[in-house]
Amino acid sequence: MMKRIFSKISIAAIAVLTLIVSLAYTPDYFEISKQLDIFTNVFRSVNLYYVDETEPGELMDEAIVSMLSSLDPYTNYIPEERVEDYKIQTTGNYGGIGASIRQRNGKLIVTNPYEGFSADKAGLMAGDIIKEVDGKSVVGKSTSDVSKILKGAAGTEVKLVFERQGKDQTIKLEREEVQVKSVPYYGMLENGIGYITLDNFTNQATKEVKAAFKDLKKNNELKGLVFDLRGNPGGLLNEAVNITNLFIDKNLEVVKTKGKLAEWEKTYKTLNKPEDTEMPLAVLISRGSASASEIVSGTLQDYDRAVVIGKRSFGKGLVQQTRELSYGSQIKVTIAKYYTPSGRCIQAINYAERAKDGSVEKIPDSLRTRFQTRNGRSVFDGGGIDPDIEVEKEVLSEALIALYQKMLIFDYATKFRFENESIAAAKDFVLSDEEYSKFKKWLSTKEFSYKTSTEKRLANLEATAKKDKYFEAIEPELEALRKKVESEKEEYLDTYETEIRDLLKDEIVSRYYYSKGRIQSTLKKDPDVLKALEILGNSSEYSEILKG
Repeated sequence: MMKRIFSKISIAAIAVLTLIVSLAYTPDYFEISKQLDIFTNVFRSVNLYYVDETEPGELMDEAIVSMLSSLDPYTNYIPEERVEDYKIQTTGNYGGIGASIRQRNGKLIVTNPYEGFSADKAGLMAGDIIKEVDGKSVVGKSTSDVSKILKGAAGTEVKLVFERQGKDQTIKLEREEVQVKSVPYYGMLENGIGYITLDNFTNQATKEVKAAFKDLKKNNELKGLVFDLRGNPGGLLNEAVNITNLFIDKNLEVVKTKGKLAEWEKTYKTLNKPEDTEMPLAVLISRGSASASEIVSGTLQDYDRAVVIGKRSFGKGLVQQTRELSYGSQIKVTIAKYYTPSGRCIQAINYAERAKDGSVEKIPDSLRTRFQTRNGRSVFDGGGIDPDIEVEKEVLSEALIALYQKMLIFDYATKFRFENESIAAAKDFVLSDEEYSKFKKWLSTKEFSYKTSTEKRLANLEATAKKDKYFEAIEPELEALRKKVESEKEEYLDTYETEIRDLLKDEIVSRYYYSKGRIQSTLKKDPDVLKALEILGNSSEYSEILKG
């Protein structure tokens, strides 16, 4: 057995060496061969002579992961058992029941059945607790383990036992091909302004955005568009190019990539006739907008085609390519940096330069280089996409964060759904004063506590005072402050009523109208969307921003 393992490792090492030599990007073949030989001998010696039993596969995985961690977080080894999960990220397709789940206290809870798919059609609802899958208990199992069991070839059956309102129920579901939409919602806002949100850049992203835009335009009422890329982590480069092409002319540069090899130095241009190059356009970005999202928003900004609104984006200016390895595994490796038409690379972290402890730092604003858009507006590299208009976000209270994290908002929405057969349309639903009073009364029966930032700072102050031997002198004042904070905390449901009501309303709406209903429900008070409506509704201000 051990000989077969060594044989496989030797073959793999030779294959890696052959690949490296064939790429011919370094003349130091001797050094590569030397290090591979040393590694193989170390691996062999450890497995043969180490005092305890070893697992060769686990050791190899550890070695690979450790090696890649010294590069960047996007260069990853994908073992055979995770290849299918990676494909789901790029295609949005998988075989399964069509529902997301979450573990809480050892229980697997359905959090979101996808509209129109098997779980939804069979009547599975958010809040249901999955207890058995195909006769085997899943209590205490991880979300990833249960997800693997629920996924499978389309057309196969899976039997679930789940708990709803204290009673067990059994259903049979037929797995099907699940297509997670890249565009979960689009619609009209007000005054002729449309809205499209894009969650990721899968191989269906351009098709979905184009279809949504055409549908919004069909009645000739569309006067402007809000294109929401907030929280979109990116995806396929060609989808970013094609989506940008919807709004700018044919044969314009969208992005340029530069890598170690000449074959990775490419310029990607628009190839198709655009859908619209004149309609006022606002692109929303956030700290979670990365990669392909930054290509789209940065290119539209460089051509002065759109006003970018929100917060500075993540700053991922790196391109990855997936290469197949032996035994069904793959490696996703960073091969190039990308540059927007103005010439800027928005990569915020230089992973090639690390401190002694292995940490990396972001490029400081003082070292960012200035570039220009087509109209001469200043844009900068090295730190993500800076919005043309920055919108400050309201900081969430600790009370609201705790209610959400402990799933108390979720639980009350589950209770509400079973007590109310229907509600008003997503955009019209309002949580009544009576219902909020019911929520407060219900919450009083639950165990709920949280720490405010003030309490955390008081605890730190107490620890420091004890260390410096000042605690006895200030103890009375500290105790008085604690009591004052506790007194104020008791009123948190009234102090933070507006934001708690909004989150509760959105969660309830999602139980009737799914993810698209939740999005629709949030738009009325979304500060980025409100700012976009303001800008798109004022043609002179819109033009002035793009003129710089």
